[in-house]
Amino acid sequence: MNADLHRPSLLVRPAGDICCIGIIGEGKMGSNIFNYLLDFDFTLVWICSQDADPEGLQKGFLKKISRKLATGIITKEQFHTKKTGITITKNLNAAAACDLIIEAIPEIPEKKQAIFQRLDVITRTDCLFTSNSSSINPGGMIPSEARKQTFAGLHFFYPVGLKNIVEITFPETASDETRMKLYKFCDNIQRKFLVLNEKNSFILNRIFLDFQNEAYQLVKNGHISMKNLDELVRNNFFPFGVFDFMDSVGLDTMLSAIKNYIADYPHQDYFSSLINELNEKISQGYLGQKSGQGFYPLPQDEKTDSFTDQENIVYHLRQTFYSSAKRFTLQSHASLDEMNHAIREYFGLEKGPFEI
Repeated sequence: MNADLHRPSLLVRPAGDICCIGIIGEGKMGSNIFNYLLDFDFTLVWICSQDADPEGLQKGFLKKISRKLATGIITKEQFHTKKTGITITKNLNAAAACDLIIEAIPEIPEKKQAIFQRLDVITRTDCLFTSNSSSINPGGMIPSEARKQTFAGLHFFYPVGLKNIVEITFPETASDETRMKLYKFCDNIQRKFLVLNEKNSFILNRIFLDFQNEAYQLVKNGHISMKNLDELVRNNFFPFGVFDFMDSVGLDTMLSAIKNYIADYPHQDYFSSLINELNEKISQGYLGQKSGQGFYPLPQDEKTDSFTDQENIVYHLRQTFYSSAKRFTLQSHASLDEMNHAIREYFGLEKGPFEI
């Protein structure tokens, strides 16, 4: 899927193959990307943090491919190829032979920049650098002049195997060859994609942020309780609520992402109440599920109160969702079919906002 330009077919020479992929980070996204790519014929180098347990990760990997061998999903030859073609290590130097790097460490710009600066020295100059960041534009992470043409955002969604959509964000300096290689890579791993630039990046998260912010305002202004709001959202919109989603992501992560998203918005005060609420909870140590409490204490009391204004609230949120989806679709130059698919995959819906 291409939302920013048509794929050049005759004007650009065929892209080279990507054979060896380095995945940086063993967190939820790093491990999910690794496990998804494991089903394809790549040499993988999984580079973990100094706090990680490579031996434990290696055991988990071997257990997975052994189970596939036992059930006939892969042959003995494929088992041997995967067993010998995978490296799991803390040593960043192992990335030296990679054709593509996918960075998936926490959303801290300084740490991402530091990783790419080290990789700049270690890897070949034709190695593609990509970041799985969900809120930081790739242009700010380019480590040197030599990497300007080979750097991009490659934003997968969790879980990768079930979310058939990737956002590819190109800085203006990205070369046509880099674009073609990443288009081909996404085709090879059977993932559809939106092509974005840094002015309209992360549009799926931005659509949801508008919805989250409006939902928060409804609760803050006393129109509905938080638990009732989440139940209403689960029953009428998405498989998850607004506040339990923020708790699962982490309130500190949410706050950083929101600040990145709205950095160039002309009306940032629209989000100030939500930002202030997140700041206050974080200052009290309430980070969400990882700290045991966020918007909700954990475990949650599932009981909800009755309320009578459900129809109007659903209508209001539906208009917010549609208006935001329309605005970002126009900004990204995506087709309605592309955005319907992307939004269906992102939110887990049967229909997109522009489908009857």
